[in-house]
Amino acid sequence: MRIGHKIFCLFFKVAPCWRAICLASLWLGLITLPAVALANFSDVPETHKHALAIQTLKDAGMVSGYGDETFKPDQPVSRAEATAVILKAVGITATKTSAKLPFSDVPEDAWYFPMIQYGVSIGKLKGYEDKTFRPDKPVTLPEALALTVSFYKVGVKKVDVAPVIYDGLDTKAWYSKQAQFAKNKNLIEPDVNGHIDPAKSLTRGELAELIYRMRIFQQTQRPFDITAGWIETEHLDNFWKIKHPPDWEIFKGQKNSVIWKRSLMQAFFTRLWPKNARLSISLVDNPENLTAVQYFAKLRDAYTASYPELKVIFVETTLGGKTAIRISVHNRHIMDAAIALPNKNFLMIYGEYGEAPIGEFLKKQIDAMILSYQYVERPPGPPPPPPIPLEQRMETLRENILVADKWKDITPLFPDKKLINTDAIGIGTGPVDYYYSAEANHTIKLERNSGTVLNIREGETNSF
Repeated sequence: MRIGHKIFCLFFKVAPCWRAICLASLWLGLITLPAVALANFSDVPETHKHALAIQTLKDAGMVSGYGDETFKPDQPVSRAEATAVILKAVGITATKTSAKLPFSDVPEDAWYFPMIQYGVSIGKLKGYEDKTFRPDKPVTLPEALALTVSFYKVGVKKVDVAPVIYDGLDTKAWYSKQAQFAKNKNLIEPDVNGHIDPAKSLTRGELAELIYRMRIFQQTQRPFDITAGWIETEHLDNFWKIKHPPDWEIFKGQKNSVIWKRSLMQAFFTRLWPKNARLSISLVDNPENLTAVQYFAKLRDAYTASYPELKVIFVETTLGGKTAIRISVHNRHIMDAAIALPNKNFLMIYGEYGEAPIGEFLKKQIDAMILSYQYVERPPGPPPPPPIPLEQRMETLRENILVADKWKDITPLFPDKKLINTDAIGIGTGPVDYYYSAEANHTIKLERNSGTVLNIREGETNSF
């Protein structure tokens, strides 16, 4: 058995004799989850960046790990393995033919020979100038992107490459259109510094993530939802629920709250640092009783006056089913929104991100957070019990005169009562208090220590 085949079959737990057909049942049906989710690999905790992708593939029975129940998500993947996996993910079963390959380092008895042969035959695979394919060389992200986009028959010729894709990706390189497409569709993400190294070896976890996201895009024809795996935070008294990455922090105030991405050594959210971002959410009163149209018009005027030299973009839309306006000032890294609430007030959302390279991705996250907005409110509490008629309360009071320890039951019946006098000596058993209820127009004489109502008398008096 060749070393590459051994490694690949450990990845998928397939028998060596399968060779060319060992991938036929793998990496297909990647999105359908079984009714009962299986436990993930021992080295892929729930907090791992690629846990959801790997778990999905495993639950579908499409991928297995090593004998020690690990997946080794950070281990590099070779060019041959990547070719085979992506080919089979598309649903293509390659069969060996008599056609010769132009590569000197791809023997005909290699387990991956049919896959590379097929890729060459349809013009999707090319080697190096020295007529080698280098099948055991770790695959890079641009190479894996090119394979994925090509085998999925996604056209990228018309993709416009932006001045910046992600830091580290060359906008003039051969892979620029594939990389821009992948960014647009959320197939790739930068590291914590906002950087992608195009020469870095792609790992098993990263390849699983790429294929997982591409399959979802193919099925939905929408960009991959980066909020998958995010958590929700709500403020019922301020009428909002918003999704955000689990590593963002929360400050909830009475009317002003902040969801923010902390930078290293940053103590609080009050300053925007180059590598951080924040989403401030404020409940705004509407004393002028403005309509949404009027309030949004005032916002337009205010933003335009505040940034006279910059392009301010206004888009009227709905968020969480409520009338809203989104406001962007890209040169200032501002992404805001205003939402009209049913109670005639407004909710303002202020999004900001820093100037470091990671800001390019933080911008995507802020946009997704704003789009995740849901209107919520505190459910009404149980209705108050109907008031007990005064005469019924007075009857209860009379029935409990000279009954020990009944004051605790009597006192809620007369919420307006006030202490008008205290006889410290009382009747020899402790102080006597005199309470007057204006509603009942009666004074209650109370022996404090025993909680005993001694007597009642009409009017405000301490003469009994």
